[in-house]
Amino acid sequence: MALVLVVVALLATGLAVAYGIERTSGDRALPAVPTVPAPTVSRPPALRDLMPPTVRVGSAADGRWMSLDAEYGELLGSEFDAITPENAMKWANLEPSPDVYTWAGADQLVGFAEQHDQSVYGHTLLGRTDVPRWVDPQWSADQLRAVLRDHVTAVVSRYRGRVWAWDVINEALDEDGSLRDTLWLRKLGPGYIAEVFRWAHAADPGARLFINDYGVEGRTRKADALLELVRELRRAGVPVDGVGFQSHLRWDEQPRDMVGNLRRFAQLGVSVAITELDVRIALPETAAKRERQAALYRQVLQACLAVPACVSFTVWGFTDARSWIPGYHAGYGAACIFDAALVPKPAHAALMDQLRRIPSPTGAGPGPG
Repeated sequence: MALVLVVVALLATGLAVAYGIERTSGDRALPAVPTVPAPTVSRPPALRDLMPPTVRVGSAADGRWMSLDAEYGELLGSEFDAITPENAMKWANLEPSPDVYTWAGADQLVGFAEQHDQSVYGHTLLGRTDVPRWVDPQWSADQLRAVLRDHVTAVVSRYRGRVWAWDVINEALDEDGSLRDTLWLRKLGPGYIAEVFRWAHAADPGARLFINDYGVEGRTRKADALLELVRELRRAGVPVDGVGFQSHLRWDEQPRDMVGNLRRFAQLGVSVAITELDVRIALPETAAKRERQAALYRQVLQACLAVPACVSFTVWGFTDARSWIPGYHAGYGAACIFDAALVPKPAHAALMDQLRRIPSPTGAGPGPG
């Protein structure tokens, strides 16, 4: 019996030590034994950990994949400090019927971003392919202008203070640099671009407003035309705050003088941003093609970091499992920085390596990581 009592006493003492319970001796309380915290398991550095504080690093995102794949959401939240709704904020999806808005998808992504300390880059208020079918081309100019103004005002107002930047106009230029032949150009004239920017600014004066296009990453005829368009808009007092360079690239082609191109836009007084970067590979994929892809990802990041006006670096989806490329570019794929199993590819390693090469603010060598 005495042995049992001794064992019970020892167990009780052990529990008290483990849980920090005060022991008493008569009327005198003995100090609790401090608990030892469990060791924390640190995750490896992510892109958001290494990117300079002046540059957001983001990915396009689709709420459907977050709902279906927990690992997708975990990686999206840990790797990036900004997200761009891939389709949820496009007009045809937000307003499928007149004055009937389906906010759920956009709200989900904005809420996710807020939970993960991420910025939201809104995409897009007016894109060339995203006009709802109920918008009738036979309407008068006044009717069309009113419908467009109401839509822009409703969307920007709903997310006022929660979206840091908007693609206000997406793909306004044709391949030769002329204004694209759209319903809005035909019915409202070229002034529609300035009007949409002004409506967006009125709805949220704090949001940064971008014009976004593809095929303008290097010095091209289209880039020249975009430069002149932005210059004219700024001279007219239109609140164009930035220019987005989509950067849907091919693994075997490089933009011509990307750094110089970004700099000449920055000289207009606007921010610049890499908004939709992916690098598609001609299938079948090989190790050599992956390495060339990685080099191109690195080159684009280098260009952004070389231009102080570059405020954002966004990949258009981060996993090959969810990429838009195979559905739009036959014979191409594997365009993202993580493979279909969410394993980092050489492209991701190249980005991380480039960020580690950034001198620290103290000048004491490379930055964190």
